[in-house]
Amino acid sequence: MNIAGYIARVPGGDIGTRGSAYTYIMAGNGLWLEAENPLLEARIQLASLPVRGLPLLKPRLELRHGKVPGQLAARALSAMSASSDREMYAAITWDGEYRLVLPPQERGETHVTYEVPPGHVVGIHSHGRMGAYFSTLDNLDDQGFQVEVVVGKLDRLAPAVRWTGFEPIAEVQLPIRIIIVRRKEYS
Repeated sequence: MNIAGYIARVPGGDIGTRGSAYTYIMAGNGLWLEAENPLLEARIQLASLPVRGLPLLKPRLELRHGKVPGQLAARALSAMSASSDREMYAAITWDGEYRLVLPPQERGETHVTYEVPPGHVVGIHSHGRMGAYFSTLDNLDDQGFQVEVVVGKLDRLAPAVRWTGFEPIAEVQLPIRIIIVRRKEYS
């Protein structure tokens, strides 16, 4: 099986083959990319283009073990807000249940270095008092198939959050982004 697969989604079913890592899909509303692993499934739109006669697709994110409990996201934001002078990383992992993990990390005003823990489902990193945006360094760090969130302006009552193209996955309103390939960002 090839790493990449290619499918045309037609009214009678799919034509083509799926890839072992990800699959490109041509649909009535453009080109899409699907990927999955034991923890999540995702579909993102790569290009919007009308193709007459093909069914439409929608963005999709499914966590295989259900939504992340809201208190985990709230605890991560609370820890980050408590030390808003430096960047911080938190991971929500799966090991029979969702857990919040604050791995050992080197933190500074404009950087944070850390090891991604096993079972990583969602990575949340703060930009402290700066804005919530995915920097060039973030884009280099955030490679692979994963869910990432960046928060900023943590010295304010309502922190800023940045994500890409999907609905919240936690019981609290915590927007997210899925990292499969380069993507268009929304705020």
